[in-house]
Amino acid sequence: MPVKRVFRSVLPALIAAGLYGNAAAQDAGDECVDIEGTPPGLYATTDEGRTFLIKDGKVVELGPGQTGFADEGEIKCINRPPDFLDWPCATQAAQSRMFNTYSVDDLSSGNKMKEVVDRYFQVPEVIAPIPTWVDGEYHAIFSYDDIIQFSSPDYWYHADPNVPILSGKRPRSLLIALFVGTSQVMVDNNMIDALREELGDDIPVTFVFNDSNTVPISYFGANVSLEEVFKAFIERGIKAAEVPMWWQGDYHLTPTIEEFEKFFKIPPLDAISAEKQAALKADLEAHGFSRKSIIVSLFSESRTMAVDQPERVRVAASLGIKRIPTSFSFVEPDSILARCGPGTPAGSSGVSGSTTPIGGAIVPPTTPTVPPPPEPEASDS
Repeated sequence: MPVKRVFRSVLPALIAAGLYGNAAAQDAGDECVDIEGTPPGLYATTDEGRTFLIKDGKVVELGPGQTGFADEGEIKCINRPPDFLDWPCATQAAQSRMFNTYSVDDLSSGNKMKEVVDRYFQVPEVIAPIPTWVDGEYHAIFSYDDIIQFSSPDYWYHADPNVPILSGKRPRSLLIALFVGTSQVMVDNNMIDALREELGDDIPVTFVFNDSNTVPISYFGANVSLEEVFKAFIERGIKAAEVPMWWQGDYHLTPTIEEFEKFFKIPPLDAISAEKQAALKADLEAHGFSRKSIIVSLFSESRTMAVDQPERVRVAASLGIKRIPTSFSFVEPDSILARCGPGTPAGSSGVSGSTTPIGGAIVPPTTPTVPPPPEPEASDS
């Protein structure tokens, strides 16, 4: 089975690195090299995006999973980061949080897709390293027939319906999300038919292994509200799975302006400068929310929510946009540890519980989710 090798960094780029402004990055022309021991100098790792190390006109570009080294004499990409950079993932707190891991080469059965699913739910254990899906990396190639056996009507995000799904920078790799808390496997129904039409029956697949307290947004039913998701997170520690590409219009739900006004300070139109209104209006009329959904951040410790662009929400409403594509960001005490890989967050009791937001369902870990019937929206009641 063809496999594109992937590499995962152990730490986001928290060490100083130079940004190269608007100028084009110059490739250093060097392959990553091995270094002996741990010589003194600057070490930088990249988890997402790009990091640029610059010295005397030479530029080394580090992609996700790569490590750079710089001292007084040179800068270069190195093959293996020193052990001290394995923070926080080498800590006991991180190791006790994470699920067991195995390599894709360890898959040995005739039905490898089913083996991946079984190992996640029965152990649970996940494939490592984690591919950088947005850069085109994937775990392996599977046939359409192997994939479709796990098809269902459930979903963990919505894509902008006004933009072709394979437009922009969306990778040509199918996401399959697994939720141990609700015993669900979800094929990305937004993508599978488009990928099959473009690539044929052999499709690159990236598995998304979720934390034990993570659920698909369809868990809450068709008419999910901001309040339901907020209550589930604060009261029960349940969070919705991340959307793949919020910067390309992916979203969780579409609240009304009334819902936003209930929880956030959305400024009146006359409090927004004419210049700002004109810019927001032009962008919304040209692109809608296809280049970015509104982001609502939920904070477990302070038990609060925040919206990132309240002025954009108001201008959108003034243009007659009834519903605002919105995605969530969940901030937990162990959010840094969560970057090391999927597992069970500290203090989490899973998905099942005694209180459930209206429109949701209490789901034991071994029972597949059946979304409840649609209900009237909270903002209209």
